[in-house]
Amino acid sequence: MNILITSGGGAKGAFSVGALRQLLASTGIKSFDLISGTSTGALIAAMVAAGKIPEVTDIYLSNSNADILNKQNVINNILNNRAYLYDTAPLENQIRQQMNDTTWQTIRQSPTLLCLNTVCLQTGRLSIFSSRALAPDPHYDNIVIDSTEILVRSLLGSSNQAVFMPPVTINDRQYADGGNREVIPTRAVISNLSHQEAHRIFILSNNPDTQLTTGNAYTALLDVLMRAITIFIQEVRENDLEVLRNFKHTTTTPVKIYYICPEAELDPDFPTGLRFDKLLMQSWMKQGQLRAKIVLQQFPDGNM
Repeated sequence: MNILITSGGGAKGAFSVGALRQLLASTGIKSFDLISGTSTGALIAAMVAAGKIPEVTDIYLSNSNADILNKQNVINNILNNRAYLYDTAPLENQIRQQMNDTTWQTIRQSPTLLCLNTVCLQTGRLSIFSSRALAPDPHYDNIVIDSTEILVRSLLGSSNQAVFMPPVTINDRQYADGGNREVIPTRAVISNLSHQEAHRIFILSNNPDTQLTTGNAYTALLDVLMRAITIFIQEVRENDLEVLRNFKHTTTTPVKIYYICPEAELDPDFPTGLRFDKLLMQSWMKQGQLRAKIVLQQFPDGNM
């Protein structure tokens, strides 16, 4: 089986798209048996499952902040009990343009199992929306996507960073960014792998393997918040990767894991990935392509 895991990271998803394009060119893979994505990685995952590689490339090269977010008046939102800093109507419009009824039928009929990670605010649990039913697992709840509307809303929920963006209501529950529980979404993968065949797992992460160390004094409110988010993301990522390492070391199934990530933080000032700068994203896409080429050439049997 060929498995693709795409991480969260907002605009830094451009790195994953570059890596993905190189991966497909280098391996000759036409489709994946299972794709698991969180946040911006969920958007990439759905586009890959639908066979929309040129379209997802264009999205990450052409969008600016105004194409994704509407900045809100923070004081007005607090006074009016709006639990977010940005309105995501532009993002929702883009998702609806790409994930129409025809696209959903393509995904539904595909042999690819698509998994989109969210977190339910009511239960606090990892909640995975999937194109088919997943194997039961105590670590997550599974909701099977049964319509275009649920596909759209699960993608929006997976992508909407709590506080920065509004939670998304689906069937009377609210969902937020899956990165609160899994930045690199591994649980769905290890619970749904066949034990009768060999596997190649390709991980596309938009964050470096090593925590950024700084000499800064953090005094401003926003600076402290951003630094805290960076540390939080690193901790979640390390836990996600440890889950996958433990699986590889304990299973009798042959597993090759290819872990592709940037060598340094792509955007230190915006660790949440909420800076959609066209020139930066073009650079990140090129970095992703180069990094994937190096990993696939130097480590034909995997690097993790």
